[in-house]
Amino acid sequence: MADPVPVQNRTRTTLMVMSLCLNVGLIALILVGIGRVGSGFIAQPGIMAPAQIARALPPQQRDRIRDVVAAHRDTMRERRQAARQARREAFRIFAAPDYSQGDFTRALDGVRTADAALEEEAVALQQDVVNVLTPDERKMIAERVKARRDRSGWRRLMRWGF
Repeated sequence: MADPVPVQNRTRTTLMVMSLCLNVGLIALILVGIGRVGSGFIAQPGIMAPAQIARALPPQQRDRIRDVVAAHRDTMRERRQAARQARREAFRIFAAPDYSQGDFTRALDGVRTADAALEEEAVALQQDVVNVLTPDERKMIAERVKARRDRSGWRRLMRWGF
């Protein structure tokens, strides 16, 4: 006896096709989101970060950048730790059973102060790195940054709103 031919359920087929279309649309939305976020989707150093600048230079010039970074390393570490500690203190006050608005405001002022000190040191590091570059090296890095910015056709499409 032959097996009966299965009867196609029109509703089931329609649902499968709709599901497939929705999945394709979802994948497209994810790709557009990644394209708009770009390299910020996964945290990476900025194009003007000391490591990125050093990468573009020959080995002997890289050592100058590394020396500048090393000179700032301890201060950056201390200020980063101070910023973390200020945040922990603010959270401790926030989560305390005897919450006080004044204490929390002071803790947030501590966070602001610690963040400002960290930012000042980061700017000083950036300035010192750029100051050790020769005019030709600055020009080369600027051209490299512009080329990197212009290279992404996908990003241009996203800026145009397609």
